[in-house]
Amino acid sequence: MTVTDLLASKMAHEDRFYMAKIGDAVKDVVSMAALNERLVLGAMPSAEFLGEEADSVALCLLLENKSDDVLINIQHKLVEAYCWENDIPLLKVDSEDKVRKILASEGDQNNNEPTDLSCILVKNADKLSSSESMLADFFDYIIKNEIEPFPVITLPE
Repeated sequence: MTVTDLLASKMAHEDRFYMAKIGDAVKDVVSMAALNERLVLGAMPSAEFLGEEADSVALCLLLENKSDDVLINIQHKLVEAYCWENDIPLLKVDSEDKVRKILASEGDQNNNEPTDLSCILVKNADKLSSSESMLADFFDYIIKNEIEPFPVITLPE
C-alpha cells in the first residue's frame, strides 16, 4: 500500500464519519421539529406551503427519488426548484422507512400516520440548534465547492 493509498483510505474513513454525523444531525432536526410541530410533510403540502410562506422555511429534505411515478418526479423537481430559487437549504436523504421511524418515535397524539414523506419542510425555529447549524454549514459547503452529484445523506437506523 502506497502513501497515497493510505491517505485516500484515511480521508474516506473521515468522510464516512462526517457523513454519519450529518445523518445524526438530520435525525435530531426532524425529531425536534416534530416535537415542536414545525414540519410540513408531503410533496403537495410542501409545495403549497412554499407558495405561501417560503420565508418561514429553514430546511427542505427530499427523499432520494427512486420512483417511476412521473407525478412524484415532477413534484420533487418543482419543490427542489422552488427551494433553490428562494435560497432554502435542500438536502437529500436515503430512506422513507428511516424517516417514518424517526417520526414514529416522537409519537403522534392523533395517531395520524403521514402517507407521503417524500418531501419534508422544517419551519424556522426561534433559535437555531447546533444540529440545524451543522446542516446549514454542510449545505453551504456543498454549494461553495460545487459538489456533484448532490450527496444523499444516510440516516441512522
